[in-house]
Amino acid sequence: MSTLATKLAKLVLRTLPAYPGPDYKPLDQITAEAAIRLARVAYDDENESGCGFLKYFEEEVKLSEGMILDLGCGFGGRTAAFERITSQHCVGVDIDSRESVAGLHFARSIGSINTSFAAAVGESLPFVNDSFNAVLCYDVLEHVQDPERTLAEVYRVLKPAGLFLTVFPPYFHPKGSHLEGYASRVPWANVIFPPKVLLRAIDELLEERDDGYRPQALRPGDRLYSLNGVTIRSFCRMLDRSNFEVLRLDFLPLLNKMIRQFQSWKMRYYAWLFYPLSRIPVLQELFTHRIVATLRKPHPTVAPR
Repeated sequence: MSTLATKLAKLVLRTLPAYPGPDYKPLDQITAEAAIRLARVAYDDENESGCGFLKYFEEEVKLSEGMILDLGCGFGGRTAAFERITSQHCVGVDIDSRESVAGLHFARSIGSINTSFAAAVGESLPFVNDSFNAVLCYDVLEHVQDPERTLAEVYRVLKPAGLFLTVFPPYFHPKGSHLEGYASRVPWANVIFPPKVLLRAIDELLEERDDGYRPQALRPGDRLYSLNGVTIRSFCRMLDRSNFEVLRLDFLPLLNKMIRQFQSWKMRYYAWLFYPLSRIPVLQELFTHRIVATLRKPHPTVAPR
């Protein structure tokens, strides 16, 4: 039976309902053809979009020659794009072998022979120590079950002086609940309601809708479905406990040039209003678009922190 809080949460979520589109399905419901198409979308996005992953780092990072790991590669389109852009061998990793198969098919279909794939979780990467010159991770760190353990694994598989480039939204981002893909487009839903209330409301809404869609099952430590709840504050603490050198740690304001609609919506005229909010403690959790970090594994001659 719904509690009053759950009923209120459902009422709020219903004000801006959202439904899973054809590309927002569990893996067992995605056909091989659809997987290849999704890979193509990611490939084109990285190659042609003004807001692809490497665009976050183009002014400061030149990737050295060697192996690159794409952690959380999805269907592999972006991995193939990384291979084309960097001319290095790129390895894509995601949690399900069906994604690896789709990625490999797509890569070979466009003539990419220096792209390979593996199925694994970020907390346990199937590679020996010091394997990669760089690890790239785009909108993934908020989804792994244990982000701190994932950081440790990335550190292990990086070669000395290797770089970890990561971009991801903090948990209290306006869409940090990730409900816009299947339940509701209400911003800051996870700020308005505590996780237990929001989870009950989501479950009841999906049951009432009865369209067959169910999100990934909760894992130990999850705050919401497929979300570990990493915040700016918790990520900074993880970095302090790690042995990484922090070359860059930036909190992009809610409106910035990396947003697709920045030009078409003429955001340059009012985006500056949000910049101070991304610099004020506590408020920055709500008004940061993406955390952008460039981390380096120290060379053995450099003592770790």
